Amino acid sequence: MLDFNDKYLAEIEKYLLQSRENSWTVTEEDLDPKEIVYQIIDQVKQNRYDYNGVACTPNIITISIPETKAEKVEDLEMIFNGEDFLRNFEAFLANQGLSLFNPIRVEVQTVSKGNSRVMYRRAAFALDWPGQEMASEDVLVVVNMVQKKITSVSSPAPQIPQLARLTAHNAVVYQNQYLITKPIIYIGRMRSVVNEQTGKLIRRNDFVFAHLESPEALSNSVSRQHATIFYRNNAFYVLDHGSANGTAIQRGGFNAEEFLVTSNYTQGVKLEHRDILRFGSAWVSFELVSNNEMQQQSQSAKPAEFLTEPVHNTGKVNNLTPEERFALENSIKRLQNK
Repeated sequence: MLDFNDKYLAEIEKYLLQSRENSWTVTEEDLDPKEIVYQIIDQVKQNRYDYNGVACTPNIITISIPETKAEKVEDLEMIFNGEDFLRNFEAFLANQGLSLFNPIRVEVQTVSKGNSRVMYRRAAFALDWPGQEMASEDVLVVVNMVQKKITSVSSPAPQIPQLARLTAHNAVVYQNQYLITKPIIYIGRMRSVVNEQTGKLIRRNDFVFAHLESPEALSNSVSRQHATIFYRNNAFYVLDHGSANGTAIQRGGFNAEEFLVTSNYTQGVKLEHRDILRFGSAWVSFELVSNNEMQQQSQSAKPAEFLTEPVHNTGKVNNLTPEERFALENSIKRLQNK
């Protein structure tokens, strides 16, 4: 039995109310915290599926808003990706004895006027399973909605023969240690890039920098459509999309000379193992994944291994050696003094 007085739901309602009050753009007509809590209860109740005796639920949180409010997408995405919201939601799931195949992911979408998810014209909460477009990154789940059972699961299937990893060092990202498993990935601030006039989705970023309230946050220096990394002719390339604060490569460590990747490089710039990338003021390392690690990744991606205690990446600085930390801090200072 779901408890409307659950302490984690109470914390979620409190957080959403405070976030709305602190927002310059989100109003009562856009977000009703109590309504979201009711929707969470309803969605968790409806999306409880059995898999060999284990109760599971979808990992995709879809926040829907009317397409006429497309200018609110970024603010709502920031709210629902807040650490307090995700931590309490994950704790609520654990308290209900629910498991996940993949980490929680938040998607904010705009929908047409007649869509049932926005009948009250406010933000609406729903739980969804990963779609086929996520097959290279997430465990895919096939469900029998009538019997409330999971009928099959399939491990992520990389779409390229060589994998690579991105690791953020000084900025908040949605998912760190990001594994590149498909021919092209988009890099930018916030996950959903929406045309504010039409409400249509322009693109969905893969390696996502969080938009934070502090104007000085390093992740805020990353543009919404900052760059792409693509795989071509057995190599990875980075392409800048005319970002406001630029993209650069340092080859040979944090103290190496910086090479600016401008939008004039229309075919992109080839990346090498252990390159350091700068997106705005955010530093990210690029590493090729070895064949041994690729085999281990394939063998360990077993569908039955659930995340019983989901982990939300908070974007904290990864562990570096003292020398790397010193070099990184000096590089940041040089960048800020330009």
